Amino acid sequence: MRKQPTVLIGLGATKSGTTWLYHYLADHPQCHVRSRKELHYFDNLEPEALQRERDKVGKKAEELSFRATTAKGALRTRVRKRFDDALDWLLVLNDTDDERDYAYVCFLKTGAEGAPVVADITPSYAIQSEDVYHRMAKVAPDTRFLYLMRDPVARLWSHVRMNAEKSNKPKQFETHCADMLQAALDDKLPEMRARGDYASALEKARVLPEGKFLPLFYEDIFGGDGLQRLCAFAGLDYVPADTAKKHHEGKSLKMTEGQERAAFDMLRPQYDAVRDYMGTLPRAWQDKVNKFGG
Repeated sequence: MRKQPTVLIGLGATKSGTTWLYHYLADHPQCHVRSRKELHYFDNLEPEALQRERDKVGKKAEELSFRATTAKGALRTRVRKRFDDALDWLLVLNDTDDERDYAYVCFLKTGAEGAPVVADITPSYAIQSEDVYHRMAKVAPDTRFLYLMRDPVARLWSHVRMNAEKSNKPKQFETHCADMLQAALDDKLPEMRARGDYASALEKARVLPEGKFLPLFYEDIFGGDGLQRLCAFAGLDYVPADTAKKHHEGKSLKMTEGQERAAFDMLRPQYDAVRDYMGTLPRAWQDKVNKFGG
């Protein structure tokens, strides 16, 4: 009997290299991913949320169907693949409650053609409950979890810039970023703060099976041995990658020292919690602690 593939679940965190990771795994000869990077399965388990996700995916499928009729050449092939995957994903979302987890894993495996690893990289899984963590751990005989962490201040600022860039508000980009950062500091954007709550994610991860959870620093992926450790953990041969290539890096804007200090003051517990859990911090993190920590 053929061995079932390892299911690798990327928990996050947002703006910590998860899109880069998805593309790396998509190109890896031993890993299979579908064309939808973020499946948002385990963060839409409740009936109302599930229906909203069905509606969202259905609308996307309609859009892709139209695009497939107008696209040309290689683009048409890619769009058609995304359309087919959207239809397959709708079948999963419309399955019965007691069969949906099984259908989820079957979706991941479809097209794997013997690849030893299949993956779902959805950063928002990190902010789900311990019960959801338990459920994720049981979807396959070998389910492993990867959690990427980036310097908390840098991650928050990247998240701010991404959301400001996506917004249609008629503001100068610098002003919009400043206002959005202040809203986060004032706890008016709780999900943005939650996406970088490493302390909570690491605590919940204690319920996962021993040896099945790997927390990694973004800084080690892009400037250390993090990729080698990731591959060893996932059961993949190490394949070098272009770590200089970024995805969704967003519009550039430097923080003022005042903004950086205010963000650090809010996020100081994250630095402390990660150091306690990991036993060390990357240089970029430690530099922030030395500069603003007193």
